[in-house]
Amino acid sequence: MKKESIILTDDQKRFVVLEVLSGKITKEEARRKYGIKSKSGILDWMRKYAGMSNRSYGQDPLPILRDMDKSRDEKAQLEARIAELEQELASVRLKGKAYQIMVELAKEEYGLDLEKKSGAKQSKDSKK
Repeated sequence: MKKESIILTDDQKRFVVLEVLSGKITKEEARRKYGIKSKSGILDWMRKYAGMSNRSYGQDPLPILRDMDKSRDEKAQLEARIAELEQELASVRLKGKAYQIMVELAKEEYGLDLEKKSGAKQSKDSKK
């Protein structure tokens, strides 16, 4: 499956720039760590947020990192749920196809017409 890039908030971008400028990680390591596809994205952010320091950042970076991890976890959960629902849909479609074949066989082999007629009235016995 193709890896999708994540859209970061301005605060998250600032934090990535801080990490790179502080020497904790390189631009390439930051790209891999945060799933940034653009090779020049971090450089562009560095230009945009030039002169920024930890004091001007004014926010604890840990909540931002937690939010990024949380959004990745939520994405993984949603992808798992989508896969589960796709399997369930495939199963329901298979059951529908099996029912359709059963109705056709009943009609061909036994002359039974099991398909519901549109506008058919219910008998008094089945209204209970």
